[in-house]
Amino acid sequence: MFCFGSGWNDVGFRGSNQIPTPNIDALAYNGIVLDRHYTLPTCTPSRAALLTGKNPVRMGLLMPTLAGHADGIPLTEQLLPQKLQKLGYVTRLIGKWHVGSAKKSMTPIRRGFHSHFGFYNGFVGYKNGIHDFQNTSGFDCYRNFHRSKHEVEGKYLTDVYTKEAVDVIEAHSRSSAPLFLMLSHLAPHAGAIGVLEARDEEKNAKKYSYIADPLRRLYAGVMEALDASVGAVVSALDSHNMLRNSVIIFISDNGGPTTRRDVGLQTGASNWPLRGLKGSLFEGGVRGVAVAWSPLFKNLAQTSDNYIHLTDWLPSLYYAAGGDVNSLSALDGINQWSHLVDVKSKSSRNQLLVHIYEKRSKWAVIKDKWKLVQANDTETLKYTTFYHGESGRNGEKYSLNLVTGSPVSKILRRNVPEKELEIEYAERRRSLNRGMIAACSERIAASKLVPPDQCSEAPCLFNIHQDPCEFRDVAAHHPSIVDELRKLYEKYASSFAEPQDHGLDPAALPQNWDGWWTPWLDS
Repeated sequence: MFCFGSGWNDVGFRGSNQIPTPNIDALAYNGIVLDRHYTLPTCTPSRAALLTGKNPVRMGLLMPTLAGHADGIPLTEQLLPQKLQKLGYVTRLIGKWHVGSAKKSMTPIRRGFHSHFGFYNGFVGYKNGIHDFQNTSGFDCYRNFHRSKHEVEGKYLTDVYTKEAVDVIEAHSRSSAPLFLMLSHLAPHAGAIGVLEARDEEKNAKKYSYIADPLRRLYAGVMEALDASVGAVVSALDSHNMLRNSVIIFISDNGGPTTRRDVGLQTGASNWPLRGLKGSLFEGGVRGVAVAWSPLFKNLAQTSDNYIHLTDWLPSLYYAAGGDVNSLSALDGINQWSHLVDVKSKSSRNQLLVHIYEKRSKWAVIKDKWKLVQANDTETLKYTTFYHGESGRNGEKYSLNLVTGSPVSKILRRNVPEKELEIEYAERRRSLNRGMIAACSERIAASKLVPPDQCSEAPCLFNIHQDPCEFRDVAAHHPSIVDELRKLYEKYASSFAEPQDHGLDPAALPQNWDGWWTPWLDS
């Protein structure tokens, strides 16, 4: 399982020509593109949903956890890796955790992973493993509970984690036990507030000189390394004869933070043509890039337009691993395994909670083709409700040669002539994007950054099947649908837990721990 945080328009198979992602594209063209895969607006809530199978509002996790705050997934929750361990799986986490580390009991090793090589907080520097937040810096790079600065300092973190994943696969190939590997890259998240790093920034600037925005040029280099990681991992699985019984899941945990430079949240990502960005309840914040591939799937090179939510992965993977989903209680997730195996079958999910923010001032729900959004936050309104990001369709050329020549394509489509694949991939790419472009034609033609309605005074209703770019509020035309979805929101809100907010504990500061962010409450 790959977890990352790019925007909708940051991978080539979504139609942008700016950033080459040949391995990711080959995985998409040969796998199942999950066209309506919904995340949470930010990373901690998304990871909590993935690991627990529950809406994070039930745990009080509404926003990203901050360094030195004792927030996190409650210890009463049993996580996906804990459940898989009971089924005989070896479980490994590489990279980001970000769901609590105040005590060792909150960290990956005590929560179901046999090993963890990565960091506890939301981000670290790509070349030094330092978490720098609010003028406080400390190292955050661990191998299990051991400090591992020497393994990351002076290296490029995406490459470090990729090598670790390849090493884990190689070592595990001699084992008869099944493996759950979660590769949770830092990329393409900022390495610090307002800081993004490519492998070699001088070479990167030349390579992507056709991109006008210097920040997006850096972002292209970050995505290049992420794409290479996908190729390396698939190659390792193949060379060790593990691919024939693998399930590969490639998912974003939120939309791209395209802009909002006032607080340094931007990375140069793009969610074009969708509305909103990371942190937003609109589609650009929560409709994530997602692909699944497995030889166990009956119908590959297909697109699923059914709703799939991050909470669905726990029951789905638990079932696939041989677990009894009837033994799982109080989940919000739905077992979608049968839909993945036969993507032409109908999913049983027709509604979901997008999210509820603190004081219930902002919320959104989806049922059938309808989405009701209340975006009542005047301070950030212009950032979270507007249209942001480059289209990537302004003269750059998409290289099918790169895709057909990628390691992933060569492995998944052995002995198929590249010219034949070029024709197939070109049509697959067109089919993946023509519906979105046609549905958003009014918004695209208007070339507006400011939508007609900002949904702050009253909730907006959108038909997201016909209007995925949320350009036209139709609440006034469908009052009964508004009432129905408001009742659905109230049902979800009834399980809303008090938001976690322990505040910064001065005892957690790195100056108390030899310059490290560390589980501090154990002492």
